[in-house]
Amino acid sequence: MNEVRFSRQVKEVKFGAWTLDPKKQCIYDGSTERELEPLLFRLLCYFIINNEQIITRQDLVDDVWCQKYVDDNAINRAMSELRKTLKSDEQKGIVVKTHYRKGYSFFLEPEIIYHKELTDEESKAPPVKLSIEEKSKPRRKPNARNGKLLTILSIVLLVVVCYALFSNYSYRNDDLEISNRDIEEKVLSWVPGRYAQLRLSYNKKLLAFSFAPQDTKYYSLVVKELDSGYERRLGDEGVHYYPLGWSTDSSVLYYRAKTDKSCQIWQINADFSKGNTALFDCSMRGLVTGSGVSKDRIIYSKSGYRNRDELSVLTSRDLKTGEEFQISSPNLNSYGDQFLTYIPEKEVVIFERRQYDTNELYMTDPDGGDQIKLLESQSRIWSVNYDAESDLLLWFDNKKNIVYGYSLSQRKLVKKDQLNTSQNYAIFQFIDKNEMLIVSYPFISYVYTLNLNEKVMNPDIQLSLDSINPIKFKQGYMVLTEHGGGRVVTKVANSGKSDILDIPSGDIRNIRYDEQSDLLLVHHRRKIEIYKYSDLSLLDTITAEGAIISAEFLSDDEIGYVVLGEQKVKSNSYKYSLKFKKNTFIPALNSLWIGRLDAKRLISLSSNDIVVLYDINSGKTVQEFDLPKAIYRHSISVGNGYIYHSDGKRIYRIDPDIEGSAEEVYVVEESKYVIRDISYASHDETIWMNIIETNENQLLDIKIKEEVSK
Repeated sequence: MNEVRFSRQVKEVKFGAWTLDPKKQCIYDGSTERELEPLLFRLLCYFIINNEQIITRQDLVDDVWCQKYVDDNAINRAMSELRKTLKSDEQKGIVVKTHYRKGYSFFLEPEIIYHKELTDEESKAPPVKLSIEEKSKPRRKPNARNGKLLTILSIVLLVVVCYALFSNYSYRNDDLEISNRDIEEKVLSWVPGRYAQLRLSYNKKLLAFSFAPQDTKYYSLVVKELDSGYERRLGDEGVHYYPLGWSTDSSVLYYRAKTDKSCQIWQINADFSKGNTALFDCSMRGLVTGSGVSKDRIIYSKSGYRNRDELSVLTSRDLKTGEEFQISSPNLNSYGDQFLTYIPEKEVVIFERRQYDTNELYMTDPDGGDQIKLLESQSRIWSVNYDAESDLLLWFDNKKNIVYGYSLSQRKLVKKDQLNTSQNYAIFQFIDKNEMLIVSYPFISYVYTLNLNEKVMNPDIQLSLDSINPIKFKQGYMVLTEHGGGRVVTKVANSGKSDILDIPSGDIRNIRYDEQSDLLLVHHRRKIEIYKYSDLSLLDTITAEGAIISAEFLSDDEIGYVVLGEQKVKSNSYKYSLKFKKNTFIPALNSLWIGRLDAKRLISLSSNDIVVLYDINSGKTVQEFDLPKAIYRHSISVGNGYIYHSDGKRIYRIDPDIEGSAEEVYVVEESKYVIRDISYASHDETIWMNIIETNENQLLDIKIKEEVSK
């Protein structure tokens, strides 16, 4: 989407009583400050840019929504919301005027304020511009003679733009032929311990990483000279150190120092010759990545966007003034944007946008303009490096052991190398297209049972590397495993013996089992299949137009599920009756998950980290609970009248009938364990937990050899 934005030289825009800050995307009237939603910000900018003309609905569809069709009701709602936002005690008059059967116009005269360091000549430059770098020009009503010419030119332009858009990026990589490549593996460090968070300097001579020596709890910061092997270390008891990224000249390393109670971003010279300097506080949650992009400016992924724990946004920060502004606008119903790399010679930022149903690779400039979607991937893109010699973006799929190369000049995938190895790897950094630094896979997935009375957890079973989303049932476990290019449902006995169930493989996302009805729910991306477990006969199929992001048994004959809209902006919840083959809409807007608490109440986890209870008959909201901040991710389960919640480190028990009753029932060691998911087992009143354990691994150098002849 081509987002409307202001030139970097513009400090603010005044209109009426309001002042617009383009960097912060907020307006201020002297007493009230309002942050603008991405759509409202684009609308307001568009009206200011084109303040001398009438804007038609089609203009808004083409230039703001950037779609072929937008429902009139959607435009009406957006315009109504914009007008409501622009009204205050200080600004009571009209800001956007409606012209009957024609469109809208900006009623006030905007005043552009530039940064002080601009010269007089620069201040005469056009005040605003579109992200496609085309200066806005007033639209003149064509006369009859040049109308046909204008129409022809418009059609030609449309064809050219469409061709450019669709040739600029390739979403699918299935057509690219795989090359089989042997590798040469070398250990870079023999010191036993846990290696994590690799960050390669821009000159590719220094590698920063986190390291926890054997039998220690806390990670130290290490900078390794790749030519000599010499290492410098920074560490303190009670503090975890994680590298954030490098300055573009490779002279400064930015890193994160995290304790149990605080998190800060620091900087230190690459050779540790000067003392370190604290820069600013950061979020306690999850991974933070970033990079210097110019002197005293960094761009990094900041979690907690729109007060959502699991939503990240790209943020640009001036290290001298502390001023920040966001340079991306992820959907609220997503995991947001993760910084991958900055390419100084091209002045572009590469980042991953994590949707609930897919992962997208994006490119943008340091101000957030010219955003281009490069491709989609069903696998995570954990890191990216740029190889200038080949002009390739390089990354590694550690589930399939495949190296990908994306050509920025051709705007498509051109490299897909299958590494001939049975080893498993984790985080990586590419030196060039044929060499990468990588760590061996340190994670082991277990299912533990937590006895709620004794507050003790016991291991039930260790899962294989390719197993995900385990569920416990009376005869052991069921998991999803990779098989033949898709996922299959596999039964795992307590002894560890596994058998693939006779259910077709595909894009299976999750499974659920209802013991009372002996039904198995198989959740695909756009459909839900219900099987009788005893004979694996298919009883019913529920289809959806959008991506299904969660599905759950509400009872032995009802299914609750949540569907993400095609535009990935909103989600809708439904209840499906297996008995009557009927769908019922549930007014649980923007939910991520929906379940049943008891005979009278449904429960949902919303995208803004709130647990909501609904009357099962009327659908009305009866109660809401704010959740504690997520350390890793939110996980919800219900049982015996209680709500159980995990933030990735702790498990809480909430009595919905007692306000403020969240009770911490268990906590794991954060440096070694992560709680991925929890579920209540009613037959023995325990909590089973899918836990990821971090173990010792190695730091490696891998050289990729020439293609193996077939």
